[in-house]
Amino acid sequence: MLSTAISLRYMKAEKPAGYSGKKVGEIYERIRLQEPKQSGEGMIPVNLICIMNESLSDLSAVGEFEVNQPYLPFIGSLKENTVRGNLCMPVFGAMTSNSEFEFLTGDSMALLPAGTNAYQFQVHPNLKTLVSTVADQGYRTVAVHPYPRENWNRDTCYEAMGFDEFLDEAAFENADTLRTYVSDRADYEKLVQLVEEKENPSDRLFIFNVTMQNHGGYEGTFENFDQQVRLTGELEGKYPMTDQYLSLMLESDRAFEGLVEYFEGCDEPTMIVLFGDHQPAVEDEFFDEIYGKPSDLVHTRDRLMWYKTPFIIWTNYSSAGQDLGDLGAVYLGSLTLKQAGLRRTPYNDFLLKLMEELPVIHMLGGYDREDNYYSWEQLKKKDNPYYELIMDYSYLVYNHLFDSKGYQAPMFELGK
Repeated sequence: MLSTAISLRYMKAEKPAGYSGKKVGEIYERIRLQEPKQSGEGMIPVNLICIMNESLSDLSAVGEFEVNQPYLPFIGSLKENTVRGNLCMPVFGAMTSNSEFEFLTGDSMALLPAGTNAYQFQVHPNLKTLVSTVADQGYRTVAVHPYPRENWNRDTCYEAMGFDEFLDEAAFENADTLRTYVSDRADYEKLVQLVEEKENPSDRLFIFNVTMQNHGGYEGTFENFDQQVRLTGELEGKYPMTDQYLSLMLESDRAFEGLVEYFEGCDEPTMIVLFGDHQPAVEDEFFDEIYGKPSDLVHTRDRLMWYKTPFIIWTNYSSAGQDLGDLGAVYLGSLTLKQAGLRRTPYNDFLLKLMEELPVIHMLGGYDREDNYYSWEQLKKKDNPYYELIMDYSYLVYNHLFDSKGYQAPMFELGK
């Protein structure tokens, strides 16, 4: 009873100042009248594969260090037919589901009750997300996660979002493992299997895959794991957890290279989106040493370094390559639709406009195109240059998640 009573504070967010259903309707009309372009140039992928890779990150985002060999050589080399950058995730070291929530919904955890887990409290039946947007365009939607389906309440949340199928650990019986988790290589073999089992090659397939290989902790030795990457120089031998983690990154890199090589030889137009859910919980002292300052002395505006993970949007057909730098995780779903040439909801188009002004929206605050930092307190002051945009965004998130009576469906759904 006490736990239930405490949880009630996460169920409802405080209504933003000036919010009303009418205000959301006005935002919708403004977006609709702008008539944004609803498709990209070129081919639309038949297979749209989105992979949130557990703990995938490049720790050089925090500071420089020496290793005996590169740990993300393939991912780092991708340029052709590739859009890339750093995704700024809402969490560090844990709370994976909050990262996938931002990707699938476009709603920032910063606008939810502090300390909440979105998959426990904010996903309601028939919630419109990236899943429903692609389903409305003819894609069969499949979630893949080689772990118990109840983890982070995914079974309930994926059903609420409208996934056609959810493949959990039961679909990975006898799959290869690395340490104690299903390897990325075995995970990706399942994705290939889903593509190959389609009745017709032209059938559209959307896969959202959450991997497990790199899950913490990073202690101990394993007969099925070869420690190949090590810190060298002044850090050699000091941080064994980091050594194990970096070796896992090399295995992830090799598995992704194999997946890309497969689809390079596939005739079906395919787009693969890869990103990490958060940085790993390795030794705190490692992060302090490579940055050169204890974490408690780092200014809030500089703490974004601990939330960056790489993202890749790759196609097996000709597409423009680009490095977008740092982006908030809330934008990646809308950006994926744009790069795929698919139709977008008005909310997607609002997010893409917001991305042009504030490329990073995060729990820490916002960062504009010139990398100027604004705390949430600053963003919500009327003299801030982004005040109106941020307030509109807060209204849309509130309407999407919390205002069941005043919900503005045309904002979050595709028109006929």
